[in-house]
Amino acid sequence: MASGSGSKAGGRGVRRTLPRSMTRLPTMMDLPADEEPLADSEIVPSSLASIVPILRVANEIEPLNPRVAYLCRFHAFEKARFMDPTSSGRGVRQFKTYLIHKLEQDEEETKPILARTDTREIQKFYQWYYETYVKDAAERKP
Repeated sequence: MASGSGSKAGGRGVRRTLPRSMTRLPTMMDLPADEEPLADSEIVPSSLASIVPILRVANEIEPLNPRVAYLCRFHAFEKARFMDPTSSGRGVRQFKTYLIHKLEQDEEETKPILARTDTREIQKFYQWYYETYVKDAAERKP
């Protein structure tokens, strides 16, 4: 008589699945204290590669304007949610969880510097950035 469980009679067959304890191992590890934390753009799953430039900009401008960096990360999160709504891609769920925790932390830090509207804040920062870096560089070219 054939068994439908895939094991030998008597229950002594080879297990075809990992024990539950093995499948519930942690998916993310803490870095040792002496290592620098990874930038958001370095841990993006390959299925969400199109949000890497947004996260790079957020990391680059964070020292200059944390609120705009927060808005860039928020946009990246929304785009990731649209690209993979069920978080079925490899590492997508862990990345989204990491990003939402980062957004919650950044929101607390940037609340005191909220603008009337996010759009106005981004436009104001872009104008300053353009005048400080882009315009000066264009004028210096021979």
